[in-house]
Amino acid sequence: MSLHIEKIGQGVPLVMIHGWGMHSGMWMQARDLLSQYFELHMLDLPGMGHSMQVENLDVYNLHNVAEKIAEEMPSNAYVLGWSLGGLIATKIALITPIKKLILVGSTPCFVARDDWQQGMPSDVFESFFAGALQDYQGTMNKLLALIAMGSGNARATTKMLREALSLRPAPNQQGLLGALDILRTGDLRADLPSLETPTLLIHGVHDKLASFSAAEWTAKALPNAELIALPNAAHEPFISHPELFTQKVTEFLKA
Repeated sequence: MSLHIEKIGQGVPLVMIHGWGMHSGMWMQARDLLSQYFELHMLDLPGMGHSMQVENLDVYNLHNVAEKIAEEMPSNAYVLGWSLGGLIATKIALITPIKKLILVGSTPCFVARDDWQQGMPSDVFESFFAGALQDYQGTMNKLLALIAMGSGNARATTKMLREALSLRPAPNQQGLLGALDILRTGDLRADLPSLETPTLLIHGVHDKLASFSAAEWTAKALPNAELIALPNAAHEPFISHPELFTQKVTEFLKA
């Protein structure tokens, strides 16, 4: 699998990993602000954006994607992941040394289990995300509206999300399927107590995709974590509140 990585800015490297079905163009609201302080490494996950090559779906799993990113990113970097990207970023921190970890709208286990009610119900997950395989654009329009719901100005935020999404090609089927399976099966809950990396969780209180209760649980499970709750934000605080988002990221990384 290949990775397209766009690099801008100067300073300590900050690797940024986007969410499911999207690409690194989603960072457009915060990119210019963050690049004043950090050297941004904004990657497209395999099968998405400009990283279209996926040789074999059998190797598209959480460990292999995290390992691939770890191989190509600068050593001892900061890593920031949003949603699916947060799950991958957590896995990276578990397999290679990084300086600090930031999780945005993320959860260590996306789909609900018998012992994990903070996740998305499996029937909702399957019916919603599986639709992308037949109608990617229609599913993404619904997803972007859900991502923005509760962010204060949902209509304007949804418009910005659509504009950002249109900056790169639509993902291929292998990328959608592989990343979907990571969301479906990924579960890092048992690994969190061993993760000593300083971690910041930034989570919108009105997040409809990754529950705020999951963020609270994660912050307690991690030995060295801080949770910032954004009361007027949803799943995409870097788009709805880019200045506040950049301020919190910069304060944490420069501390």
